[in-house]
This record gives sequence, structure tokens and C-alpha cells, in this order.
Amino acid sequence: MIKLSDYMDYLNEEIVQARKKADEQAVMMAKEYAKHPYLKYFRVPRFTMPSVKLSIPVKISELDADTRYKFKMDDAEFIKDVNTRIEKINKEKQLKLMFISKESLEGNNMKRVIAHLEEGNSQVINQPNDTLLKVDFKKPVLDLIKIRTFNVSADVASVENEELENILKESLKNRYKPVSSKLNAIYFDPDTSDEKDKGKILLTLNVEMVEEGIRIHHATDEKGNKIEEIIFE
Repeated sequence: MIKLSDYMDYLNEEIVQARKKADEQAVMMAKEYAKHPYLKYFRVPRFTMPSVKLSIPVKISELDADTRYKFKMDDAEFIKDVNTRIEKINKEKQLKLMFISKESLEGNNMKRVIAHLEEGNSQVINQPNDTLLKVDFKKPVLDLIKIRTFNVSADVASVENEELENILKESLKNRYKPVSSKLNAIYFDPDTSDEKDKGKILLTLNVEMVEEGIRIHHATDEKGNKIEEIIFE
């Protein structure tokens, strides 16, 4: 991964070096003209790059940002999200997890989890997962599992417990909404030739670098002090 600022610095350095080599070549050519009996009367050719335009496809690989998330519980949305996930996982893994209802959220353990997440609304977190990983979901899961009206084997119960815990975490993560974000850095990959990148939307950096010249001028003032000036051309 490359930082965007580092990549732009690299492009600038390469173009400056190209201009430097062109100027060095012009100086060498001027010396050769000066030695030639006829060419010394001709103007030495010199080519410049007053501007360089680049169109570079890149793909963003990572964003470094400090984001403030706010947890807002909406019972109806949460229940719908959980039940949709339960229906999907039941079909995929042939389980019989029971759907939850508003009454399911009235258990003390689930209330404690939601209250804990709401208390952290003022904290700046990069990812909701950082907070959810610290939450113990075992007791809320057991409360919801107790609602089942049929017996299952220990192995199946273990799988159901794990799946329901993951469902609760994912659904609660969806209750986090970003309220502010500070972008620190953009990291990207300039290699867009990978087969897995085909069909993806890539960014294009349209960069125009315009030439400006500077000269360092040395002089001595009336008191004999040496002065160094930078003159922009």
C-alpha cells in the first residue's frame, strides 16, 4: 500500500529529475557547439516541459480515518434484521432457530447489552466491532434459546448458540451510524492489472504539473554581509 502523498511526491521527484537530465544534456550540447567551428554560430537546441499531464488509474486499498459512531436502537428495525438473518441461516445450515419478537428484548441480559452500547455514544471508535468484541453475548443468547419449544442435541445447540451470537452482533453493528469522520490518510495500490480488479470501479488521478523556475542569487550588501536570495521565475 502506498500513501497518496508519498506517491505524488514520487511523481514530482521523477519529473524534476527528468527536467534536470534534460538541462544537463542541453549544457553538454552547448559546450560541443561552442567548440565547433561552424555550430558555435547556431543557437543550441533546448527542449522544456512547461507542463506534464498524467492520467493514472489507481484503486483505494485502505482509508485511515477517525470516525465517530452513534448507537441508536430501533426495536422494529433490529427485530426485522435479526429475523431476516435467522431465516437465511436456517435455510443455509438446516437449523431451527426461533424468530425473535419485541418480548424477546425484554430480558434483563439483552437490556444490559443495549444499555451498555448506548452509554458509549460519546466515544470515538474506528469500527463498531471494537466495541462489540468486548460485549458478552452468552447470557442474552441463552435467554433467546430458552424460547425454543423443542429439544435438540448438544452439538446442534452449540452451533445454534454460535450462529445466534453472530447474528446479534451483526444486527447490533447495523445500529451504529457514522456522525462524523476525520480522514487521516488514503492508501492505494497503483497496480490495477490484477485479474480480480476487472470490472471494478477504479479512481483516476488527473494530475497536471506546471513548470516554475527558481534561481538562488548570491550578493554582498554595502556592509559586506553575504546575502542569499531565492528568485522565482
